[in-house]
Amino acid sequence: MREFIAKFGEEINGVLSGFDRLVFRGHLRAISYVTGMKRYLWANQVLNKEFGAHAEKVTERLKEASLAEAREWQRPIQYLASSKISKEAVARSIAARDGIADRCAC
Repeated sequence: MREFIAKFGEEINGVLSGFDRLVFRGHLRAISYVTGMKRYLWANQVLNKEFGAHAEKVTERLKEASLAEAREWQRPIQYLASSKISKEAVARSIAARDGIADRCAC
C-alpha cells in the first residue's frame, strides 16, 4: 500500500482503511473448472449434495468478516441497491455528515 501511495500520491485525495470499499474481481482459477471444484469440495469434505449449504455458510462468514471492522468502529453500513449509485458520492456524504476529512492512513 505504501508503495502504491508513494507512486500515485499526487492523484490520491485520501485513503480509506478497512473493508468498506473492496471490489473483488477476477476468477478463482483453482475452482473455475470441474476438476478444481472437485478438489476443493474433497479438501473441505463437502459432498456435492451439500454444496448449496456450504456456499451459503462461506458467504455468510465472508460477509460477517467484511462488516466486523465497520461495526467495531461504529461506522454506518449502507446497502446500495443499484450499481448506478455513486459509492464515492455516498462515502463523501457520510464523511461530510460525520465531520471526517480526507486523510492518509499510511
